[in-house]
Amino acid sequence: MKPSSIVLLLVAVATPLTAATSDTALTREISLARELVEDTAIRYDDEGLRLGRERAERLAAAAEAAGDATAARDAHYLVMLASYAQMFTGNNDPATLRRLALEAVRHADRAAALDPTFGEAFTMAGAARFLAFLHAGRSREMIQASGEWHAKGQTIDPESTPARFFGALAKSMDPAGPARAEGVQAYGDLARRLDARRAAGDPVRPGFWDVEAHAWDAIVRLQQAQPNAAALRADLGKFLALRPDSAQVRELLRRVEHRSWVPASAVAGLAWKPLGSDPAGDGSTAGAPELRALELARGGDRVWFRLTYEAELPSSFGANLAIDRDGDPGGDPKWWGGGSSFRYDGLVTAWVVREGDGYFGIAAVTDAPGASAQRMMQLGTDVLLRVGDDEKTLMVGVPASVLGLAAGAKVLAAGGTNLLWNDNLTADGGDGIVIPAQ
Repeated sequence: MKPSSIVLLLVAVATPLTAATSDTALTREISLARELVEDTAIRYDDEGLRLGRERAERLAAAAEAAGDATAARDAHYLVMLASYAQMFTGNNDPATLRRLALEAVRHADRAAALDPTFGEAFTMAGAARFLAFLHAGRSREMIQASGEWHAKGQTIDPESTPARFFGALAKSMDPAGPARAEGVQAYGDLARRLDARRAAGDPVRPGFWDVEAHAWDAIVRLQQAQPNAAALRADLGKFLALRPDSAQVRELLRRVEHRSWVPASAVAGLAWKPLGSDPAGDGSTAGAPELRALELARGGDRVWFRLTYEAELPSSFGANLAIDRDGDPGGDPKWWGGGSSFRYDGLVTAWVVREGDGYFGIAAVTDAPGASAQRMMQLGTDVLLRVGDDEKTLMVGVPASVLGLAAGAKVLAAGGTNLLWNDNLTADGGDGIVIPAQ
């Protein structure tokens, strides 16, 4: 935790709260709590978010006891924001995600009840309900309510930053893969709008929504068929100079960093063992890269996987290795690709775009909590890639210490583009292929 946040935290914890707290004092305390919540959210700091959330809960109680509806509204909104943000740190198990989602719903609802003109609360109540749908039971009522609350927030205040943020998300999504142009434009417009507000001094320092807008501007630009990595490097670098503590922006810069293919000498002496094969023509999207074979080798301190595709790999392509590292699927999330019941606790990702003599994209390892938050680099980025001379094979080298394979570990391989899953390669029944020991 950086020194300024430590000071904020000490001030917040040391200040007692009573029903007699003045309106001015409450406003000041809520402002301090907001800075704490936003700073820790930007850093993906779970402990800081917990402390900020608890402080905001006490402030909400004090404000309600004092009859200050505006302060109570703002404090409940902060509790919601801290809960919402913590769901994306990639450090939380399913039970914690469920609790956080329901807590976010409850406090967003209370903020909306205290001020029916506060559109942001309604928009975030919709967003929180969507997360509750994902993590606290996929009920039809919850997803329907998510849309209704979001629509009401859009009606009350369509120009609020959350309304524009989630509106841009809806415009950008395309099940076929690349982000839609109108969504890319919407995120760019939102980022520029917030930049202009900061330039005018409101506020001077980028906050939570500034980071979210700039990060998602980069994400949807990366979701284009031909992303401009050079422009993204420049834009992300400029923003990181303003918020060097942003974990999300640092990860995005890693995604657009140019990397070289591992040299042929690194894989020349490997002894490959077949693990499984997959028939041609079973992919979900015609023309997307389709897996045919999976092999394993061990060399030095790495475990290597070789994935063979049906046809030569295009300029951008993707591979995943979903791994049940301990051989016990209990409590693990289900693999998201279709046609499989496999459960995993580790995920190797190679979603890349060729660039010159190398590539950019994600080549990393995460665990199940990281995957649930789309933090694909949670366990490390020391993953080596090489495309074979036949242009149909991809070799992926992962440090054995990062994988931590136990006896009975299993793997499912998946292929497609860098944007879109296409097919699985696994054992009969979709249960995963046993990874042989040394």
